[in-house]
Parts: sequence; C-alpha cells; structure tokens
Amino acid sequence: MNGSAFKLGTFAKPTGGPFAALVLGDSVVDLSKAYAAYRAARRAGELSATDSILGLLEGWDANFAVLQEIVAFLEQEGLKPDAANLASLRALPPVIRPGKMLYAAQNFQEHVDEMIRAGMTPAGGPKFTGEKSTSRPYLFLKASSCLAGANDEIAIPLGMKKIDWEAEIALAIGMKGKRIKAERALEHVAGFMTTNDVSCRDLQIRLDRPGLRSDWLGGKSHDNFAPMGPFLVPRAFVPNHMNLFIRLTVNGEVKQEGSTSQFIFTPEEQIEYASHILTIEAGDVFSCGTCGGVGQGTNTFLEPGDVMETEVESLGKMRNRLVAETG
Repeated sequence: MNGSAFKLGTFAKPTGGPFAALVLGDSVVDLSKAYAAYRAARRAGELSATDSILGLLEGWDANFAVLQEIVAFLEQEGLKPDAANLASLRALPPVIRPGKMLYAAQNFQEHVDEMIRAGMTPAGGPKFTGEKSTSRPYLFLKASSCLAGANDEIAIPLGMKKIDWEAEIALAIGMKGKRIKAERALEHVAGFMTTNDVSCRDLQIRLDRPGLRSDWLGGKSHDNFAPMGPFLVPRAFVPNHMNLFIRLTVNGEVKQEGSTSQFIFTPEEQIEYASHILTIEAGDVFSCGTCGGVGQGTNTFLEPGDVMETEVESLGKMRNRLVAETG
C-alpha cells in the first residue's frame, strides 16, 4: 500500500466555506491544494473530484488509489500545502447531503431488551426479541438535512422532554449496486464513521395513531439529530469493522459501551437487505444500530447544557452540547 494511512473529512475555517481534506495525524490538508501540488509534479493519477467527499465516493476505487499516491507524494516531498491544525477548524459531516441515510433499528440484543422493558414495542401480538433466524434487518430513513458536525450544538426541539442518544458506527457507500450479496457487500463500502442517532422519544410513538405506532420522522429527523464524523476512515484502514468498541458519555458519565461484534445483523446483511428493495448508490450512508444503554432504558433524557461524547474505536470522537431551541 502506497503512503501512510489517512482519513478524509470536510472542514471549514472560521471565515471560509467547506472544503474536502486529507487528515494526516493532527494536520488537515486541503485536498484541492494537495492534488494541485501532486499534478504540478507531473504525476499521472487523476481524481474525479477534489471539492467534496461525495464527489470522491463516485468512482471510489479509482479515487482511493490516487489518494494513496497523493499521500505518498506529500510524504516523499515533505509537503503539507497550507496545512491547518485539526483543532483550529470546524468539522462538518464528512459526506454532506448524502442521497440516502438508512438506519438500523434494534440491532443489538441489549438494546432490544431495554426497549421491550421500556414499553417501546407493541403491547399485543408477537415481539421481536432479537432472534435472527425468524426476522430480517429493520431499516428506516433519516433525512440527510439532519446531519451535523462532530462538535456542533444540538437544539432540543421546543416542548420536547425526551431527547435520547444512540451511539453508532456508520458507513459510506462507494459503489452503486442492486441485489448485493452479503459476502460481496464490503466491496461497495468506501469507509466508516462515528455517528449518533439522536432521537426524540416524545414523538417516536404516536398515541393518536395506535395502528401505525412508530413515527420515524418525528422521532428521528429533527435538525442536527445526526451528528457524524469528524472523519471518514477508508475501509482499507479499518482491519476489522466487526470488532470496534462503541462508547458514549453524557457529562463524562459512561452511558453506552458496546462492540460492533454484538450486531444482530451485520452491516453486510443490512446492505444485502436494502439493496434488494432499492438501488444503493455512491454516497449513501448506513448507520448500523446502537448498543444498550440509551436513555429510554432508564427514563433518563438529555437537557440543555448536557454534553454527549460519542466514539467508535479508530474512527474518531464527537462532542455535542445540547442547547434549548430559540424562536
């Protein structure tokens, strides 16, 4: 493999717009400037885009090979054109406005159990208890306009009292596909990210519509309810996505601590399921489910001033403060 491992991200300076970047340690290098230096040295590789991660995901395999060459070139030449320190920048969601965001519901046994205890499953009829052999993945759509940066504030919607956390690992698709087999699904994955499926439990169960029950729009798609990042870590640099810790704290107190080894349905199985319904496209995002320890399980919810820290091993940590919505 050419060059060192790297991360990708989308960042903004205090006085500028968003830019796609290579993250090398604590240094953030504007991708367009790195690519310009690489091409000025008469290197042959070509990227399909330099202004957005979404553009890179379209044609990911070819672009990833060139990104490796660019990193190797920068290291060989000792160059970091116009590099900025990571701490000086605002981290935006790595993939801005993906085409689809698909989220897995109740995909860890501990989370299934705690939601049953909390009464978040239908009172009558059979319940899903985590038995994989008699079920299929359960996915819902979350609006891409909900995305927020890794350190952005999250406003508690007016009148809502039950705002909850759900630490998760997300993946970005790098190759279009339909009816993808689980054993080939990773070929379609560009990389992985840390995310938090922030939820409004006040609205997630519709008491006025008991026959419909779940309201995924009201429960999940408020502004900034999908913080993600700060990095997209290419799949090649994640040796085993099925053995990463997931951790979330609120005001420093550990609330969630699990592992991706505990998935009921793997990310590959989720991709297989979804792609038998609709075409999976480059830039789509899957958020693969949360472990036990959400607030609903103990009837404990977020308040203005609370700080959530969400981390997935090797993918980066987010720090989001809750504030009261104004106006």
